[in-house]
Amino acid sequence: ADLGGVSPETMGKVTEEFYRTAAGGGHTGPVEDYLQKVLSKALGPGKTAWIMDHLRKPTEEASFSALKFLDNKTIANFLKAEHPQTIAVVLAHLDPLQAGAVLTLLPEEIQADVAMRMACLENVPPGVIKEIDEIIQHELQAAAPSKGADIRGLDAVAEMLNQLNKSTELHILSRIEEANPEMASNIRQLMFTFDDLVLVDDRGMQQILKEVPNNELVLALKTASEPVKDKILKNMSERAAQMITEDLEALGPVRLSDVEKAQKAILKVAKKLEDEGKIILAGRGGGDIVV
Repeated sequence: ADLGGVSPETMGKVTEEFYRTAAGGGHTGPVEDYLQKVLSKALGPGKTAWIMDHLRKPTEEASFSALKFLDNKTIANFLKAEHPQTIAVVLAHLDPLQAGAVLTLLPEEIQADVAMRMACLENVPPGVIKEIDEIIQHELQAAAPSKGADIRGLDAVAEMLNQLNKSTELHILSRIEEANPEMASNIRQLMFTFDDLVLVDDRGMQQILKEVPNNELVLALKTASEPVKDKILKNMSERAAQMITEDLEALGPVRLSDVEKAQKAILKVAKKLEDEGKIILAGRGGGDIVV
């Protein structure tokens, strides 16, 4: 029969509906090949490639969107109970860097199996992807607590700001203070800065200095306040303190980013020791209990 001219809009709608209906049945391999051949004859390879790409995109972009809001450890804990083939399909649809990070957090005995299954994946039917996606969303909703999770937003912001360079940190804090002075004050109390080292008792400072290389210490002291310098030097032997002072005086111009990096490395040591209960930072956070 002679159907006459068919508009591009009509052709697009019919093509998309045909593809979606067939894909829903999980037979996309043969259907996709057949559709590609038909369109190639009618429209040529260029337009066919564009149409096929357009048809695939909605399914791909929507896949496993619920996982994008979770950290890698949570995703790994969630997936480890699933079949390796299911895990492979999910990881194949994540960003490569994220997929690699999640893979390393899975049990060692299934890591290679999952990787090999990923390598063998070709065209996964959209119907299968949709089914897995729906199961994941359902299980995530079932696992979610009825009340909001304790995210501890102030702690998260303080921890984040500790990782930034000083100028960015001060800029963000000043803007927060303009909008909400109380919030800014609470964040500052939770932050761990280089100046907080004066809060460490002498024994704790000596513990920190045992784990810090001298060259890193000299670099960190380049912009340190006098109270911090005094606190550190008085907890070293007289000879060691003299050497650090001489090295500091002889130190030429250095990049501020290198100084901040050295300071953050020392803070990392201090924070680790505080978390282990080996040192006490008096006056930080809430009321301190010393026993």
